[in-house]
Amino acid sequence: MARHTKLVAHTPLRYRFSIMLMCICLVLTYATPVLFAQSNGRISGYLRDADTGEPLKYANVVLQGTARGAASNVHGFYVIIGIPPGNYRLRAMMMGYETGEQDVTVTPGGDLRVDMELNVKAIVGEEVIITADRVRFEEMVETSRINLTMKEIKSTPAFVEADLFRTLQMMPGVQATNDFSSALVVRGGSPDENLVLLDGIEVYNPFHLGGIFSTFNADALANAEFMAGGFPSPYGNRNSSVLEITSKEGNSKKALLFKGRPIANYWNLSQLHGEVSLLSSKFLAEGPIRNGSWMFAWRRTYYDQLVNLYYWYKGGEPIGAYYFRDIHGKAIYNLSATDRLVFATYNGRDFATVELEGDDGGINLDLNWGNNTYSVQWRHVPNSKFISLLSLANTSYDWDFYVGITQVDTSAGETSTNIVQTVGLNDWTVKEKLEWYLNTEHTITAGFEFKTLGMHIRQAIGDLTMFKREQNPYILSLYAQDRWQLGPALSLQPGIRLSSYELHPRLYVEPRIGLKYFLNRDLALKGSWGIYKQFLFTSTSDDQVLNFVDFWLPIPRENHAQSTHHFILGLEQWLGEGFFMSLVAYYKPYDNLLDINPHGDPSIMEDDFVEGTGTAWGVEFLAKKSRGKLTGWLGYTYARLEREVDFNSDGQVLRAAGEIYPPKYDRPHTLNMVISYRLGTKRTIGLTLSMSSGQPYTPVWGKTYTQSGFGSYTNPYENLATLPGRKHSARLPNYFRCDISWTRDIRLFGIEGKFKFQVLNVTNHFNTLLYVWDHSNSPSSVDAVSMFPILPTFGLEFRI
Repeated sequence: MARHTKLVAHTPLRYRFSIMLMCICLVLTYATPVLFAQSNGRISGYLRDADTGEPLKYANVVLQGTARGAASNVHGFYVIIGIPPGNYRLRAMMMGYETGEQDVTVTPGGDLRVDMELNVKAIVGEEVIITADRVRFEEMVETSRINLTMKEIKSTPAFVEADLFRTLQMMPGVQATNDFSSALVVRGGSPDENLVLLDGIEVYNPFHLGGIFSTFNADALANAEFMAGGFPSPYGNRNSSVLEITSKEGNSKKALLFKGRPIANYWNLSQLHGEVSLLSSKFLAEGPIRNGSWMFAWRRTYYDQLVNLYYWYKGGEPIGAYYFRDIHGKAIYNLSATDRLVFATYNGRDFATVELEGDDGGINLDLNWGNNTYSVQWRHVPNSKFISLLSLANTSYDWDFYVGITQVDTSAGETSTNIVQTVGLNDWTVKEKLEWYLNTEHTITAGFEFKTLGMHIRQAIGDLTMFKREQNPYILSLYAQDRWQLGPALSLQPGIRLSSYELHPRLYVEPRIGLKYFLNRDLALKGSWGIYKQFLFTSTSDDQVLNFVDFWLPIPRENHAQSTHHFILGLEQWLGEGFFMSLVAYYKPYDNLLDINPHGDPSIMEDDFVEGTGTAWGVEFLAKKSRGKLTGWLGYTYARLEREVDFNSDGQVLRAAGEIYPPKYDRPHTLNMVISYRLGTKRTIGLTLSMSSGQPYTPVWGKTYTQSGFGSYTNPYENLATLPGRKHSARLPNYFRCDISWTRDIRLFGIEGKFKFQVLNVTNHFNTLLYVWDHSNSPSSVDAVSMFPILPTFGLEFRI
């Protein structure tokens, strides 16, 4: 019987309340700068690369001869406040750049704007420059926060080409489910508990080919900030981590085309960068526009073309094809010295087809799925007290699955059956973030986020709809936070987030606090605590080994929001320029989580999921070096996970019934090492080593006859089925993998480039993915399926 449901909540009173709150926030955002525009002794401005115009992140800006200074943020913006009137020399410093200097005069009530551009320079002799790593060490209050540069990402051996997610999987507290997945498992949380933001836009399914590749072209990225826990109140609706990715703004300084022509005043090309590998071809173009810049990146795999070439050589027809592509664009337009518009878009899609023909029929399979994002952001900086970021974004994810089955019978003739499945998520989000540099002790951050979602799933056979679900909830969140500098050694960061979820008649309150205390100049104690709620999740079974597509769903009306607490305490030790260590302990209890109900009735929508609880705790160690010939990191994690879910709903949670169990992400020991060593000026070698405990799985205790499957009429129980043991009561063998890479700078026909060669799993270690049982014989046999074998790859990169 077909099943049709449509859940659309209508709560006009709550809508009016939500709109009222948004209006209040907007009024406060744009009225407050006018009311409090006057301040004494302030200097603010932007720091940029003189060659490219890209912002300089985490540079150090000081007033010479004083203890006053500041660090630039991810947009290159800095603010120095509380400056007594007088004449000063302003200095901007960053590793790899010449020091920028400018004489300034601060007057009573003065609000001085000083933008600076720094020239690239190799460090010579004993010159001491404060590095971005040191600035982050001194400024950031959040625990478990890691910054990755594109240089670090591209120097890490990955599957065929550089991959941000594969690099993050080598960090403490982060794991991969297997070699075929680049999804992030952070401190025991499932991959859907991670908030992924690209230029502030949420990306729901950032993977290609079922998770083997991430969707982001590393060449187009400028910076990646990863918070494995304890993230502050501006981030919400996720329970585990935040990955905030910033793409390049585009080179606004150079011009390769149209020199001296009128069009050069409006558009030009400054740089082309391309790469060819065994996986794909990709290129990046960037350049200036009038009062701004642009960037465009494109990537496409050519599995389909290689298959066509193979069958052309063999003289046959290919039975299928697969490829994916990515398009990433960004344009920046400066309306004035205080206002900037940023337009960003991303489109990534996968395409797969299979055609099988025979005398008795055939099968036609057609799949395509992907992400689309569009956003516009208005950055308004009326003075040195305030930064306002107002953005409107649309992000969508869709999955289209079609199977056509044709059968030919001598008596009935030709018959056909079509199976269709469509999944869609459409997210419209408007949000505002206001930063208020109140004084030297307080920096206030406040804002709102309003998100309206359109989500649907439909499954049909021919003209008969078997399953249909549509939901259109909204989520409204308000937040506030204060970065409170109590003294030179102690910082607090209290915050709160309030969320209203349309399907639940209550207000969710999420208090959070972070602490940082310098025990001495180079040793800091950090801690954080917070409550986190999540209103969206994916319906994926914990026993699923390979996950081809994510089905995102809102938390149903009859279930509670997924909820967890973060308790984190850690030490960070600075050991010299670009070299630090950290030791972090965490405890993450889950008050509520959802799992698929194995005993659910397909005709009753309200029992699709069952609620449970869980705990995750562990200790993480990281030693990271980002300067010198030898760079990389060493990370170790000891972690334990456990869940309690009453699957049979009998009011008792029993370990013997498989209701108290370690989830498949439970790997007690994980050791990762990433090393890059520069040989002279042209060659670099890399080594990646990963070892971990085997992940849990449900063992097979025996076999039994079953009526399921296609048995004969005379003996419907002729098929054999696996008799599973207790849930996740066994472990796969330990995991070990070693990858190596070699890169050489080259120059061909006047074009600079790199030749890259790498070998994955150089020891050809057999890492077990799963066990496959064959019950056709007695006794039954079992085969182990491996992950990646030894796999050499190479690629060529060029830059114009």
